[in-house]
Amino acid sequence: MDLQFGPYRLAGAERRLYGPKGPVELSGRSFDILVVLLENPDAVMGKAALLDRVWPGLVVEDNTLQVHVSALRKALGAGFVMTVHGRGYKYSGPRPVGNGVALAEAGPQPTVFMSGAKTPPVTGGCLCGEIRYRITEPPLDTVICHCRMCQKFSGSAFSIGSVFATEAVAFSKGTPKYFKSSPFAERGFCANCGSSVTFRPTMPAVTAEWDGWIMIECGTLDNPASFLPVWEIGVESQMPWLDMRLGHRRVRCQDSPDIVEAWAAFDLPVP
Repeated sequence: MDLQFGPYRLAGAERRLYGPKGPVELSGRSFDILVVLLENPDAVMGKAALLDRVWPGLVVEDNTLQVHVSALRKALGAGFVMTVHGRGYKYSGPRPVGNGVALAEAGPQPTVFMSGAKTPPVTGGCLCGEIRYRITEPPLDTVICHCRMCQKFSGSAFSIGSVFATEAVAFSKGTPKYFKSSPFAERGFCANCGSSVTFRPTMPAVTAEWDGWIMIECGTLDNPASFLPVWEIGVESQMPWLDMRLGHRRVRCQDSPDIVEAWAAFDLPVP
């Protein structure tokens, strides 16, 4: 299989990747990860699924996949491989093309996002209407967070946010005012009505996992009912009287590698 994506060409028979300056050095495992991501350009590939595809039948160390993804990012540059927190990795570069046809565009197209939301564009805004935004791509993730920061920011027992590629979100009216809530992330709100609107990494990103995305608070969407949360994080701070019984995967912040790594970059424990 030969694929062209942006300035790169993947030659499947040769097991080589070519860039603007010629062959790109990749290990065999990094090449295989790239193939899987390119074959599924609209899907979030879970870590278990990638391990099964790239290391079938083998037991590998927990950080092995992350090491090869980091090498892949270094070879391609920013913007081609995105980490979807708690779920896995997603190809986020130009649409791959094989034999002149864009992958996943040759047949009938889905009319819903992977989390159940309506086909883009999607719109939303704050309570008073001073901030409005438009989203042109499907969400990468939708998550419930019980951590104390999200409780305080939302003024509720938890927050629900959908993650999008940064370039997919455009503010058509006004812009949020931002508060740096941690050394590596900031939260956006309306300075007029106080609505919680966004959560995003600070720049430059502290790690590759904290780059290229922005979270939109689902309550600010014009039609939030379609955005189905698929997992929960920060469960160590969940209110004892709250029993959601949604059956989502539940993760403590202390058990999320990307959160631990981000705090460790500042020699701080996960709060």
